[in-house]
Amino acid sequence: MKYSITLGLLLANASALLSANNLPFEMIKTPSSTSSLAPNLFSFGDSFALSWIERNSKNAPRVHMASWNDSGFSEKYLVATSNKMFTNWADIPSVIEAPSGDLYAHWLEQISSKDYAYGVQIARSIDSGKSWKPVGWLHNDTSATEHGFVSLIPDGLHVRAFWLDGRMMTNPTGKMMLRTALIDENRIKDERVLDKDVCTCCPTSAVLLPNGPVVVYRDRSSREIRDISFILRSDGKWSKPSTLQSDNWLMPGCPVNGASIAAREDLVAVSRFTVIHNKSQVILRLIKDKNMKSGKDILLDKNAPIGRCVTVCSKDSIFTAWIGLHKKQTVLRLAEVSLVGEIIRHSTLTTINANRSSGMPRAIISKGYLWLSWTDSNTIRLGRLKIDN
Repeated sequence: MKYSITLGLLLANASALLSANNLPFEMIKTPSSTSSLAPNLFSFGDSFALSWIERNSKNAPRVHMASWNDSGFSEKYLVATSNKMFTNWADIPSVIEAPSGDLYAHWLEQISSKDYAYGVQIARSIDSGKSWKPVGWLHNDTSATEHGFVSLIPDGLHVRAFWLDGRMMTNPTGKMMLRTALIDENRIKDERVLDKDVCTCCPTSAVLLPNGPVVVYRDRSSREIRDISFILRSDGKWSKPSTLQSDNWLMPGCPVNGASIAAREDLVAVSRFTVIHNKSQVILRLIKDKNMKSGKDILLDKNAPIGRCVTVCSKDSIFTAWIGLHKKQTVLRLAEVSLVGEIIRHSTLTTINANRSSGMPRAIISKGYLWLSWTDSNTIRLGRLKIDN
């Protein structure tokens, strides 16, 4: 009874917020069961698909996916199940459709019984997700350390992965690294280090540009400055790490709050959570001349936001969602920004849990809608907002 009352109050608050903003933010039923978390969204054919984790006390944790077919979701398919699957609110599985049409998925599995000793497993489907075969570990290291926060993007005919790799942390003075590798059907190739000292548990984000891939991540200096950096590949060569903007956020521990990058044609957009002069902020940078260090910074939120940004681009606008505050309530916020950096609107979409159980919001643009997913009371939530593509 207490749960029903609480849920009713949350839905009432959400409805009040939607009405106040006059936004047609429509909630969509998903095929996930209760005790689910870690939703993610990915382009699939001419539409999109949802992936998530289901876990309960009776079965091993399972990764599922289901595709959207204009009127609802298709049958859900089992991607992976394992008693060793490592599940948490921040480091979530993903699925990507490769240029070949094959699907690749990643999730986390425990390497040993030690705390936070886990790695990244990869699987491949050649029948649109109906069946999956294991590829194996993403990394050539199985030390009892952390490996995770993966970003998968197309690269040529294959898929490129970026991830945080803790193999050097078996040494007391060892650091977390950023590494990359190419997934070529059933092989992992070209594994290499991109940055030898990064923040230990902030999500990465990557996108393919005309000249090659670029990844954004939270770096870590010897003075514990944790600003967002980027690395890109051009003419077959990887650049050295470069700071996107010197916010000079001095942080002794990992904030578990990364950046999000999106691109469309000649426009690159990067949203980040940061702290400047002891004030937390969400900032969007727009880049048009392909110089990642240039561009225009747009302040989206300085009202003590929690962050966890996600950014996507349409042909006319950039949309960024994040967790913020509205009249002392924790809410999912949205900003729409024009291609020249003018804020078109700020919106409050719905209430959201203030704690970590809400996970990492994810977004995608498909079929004339902006779709947003998150976790609420161990249940996958999915909402959509009609936009002009």
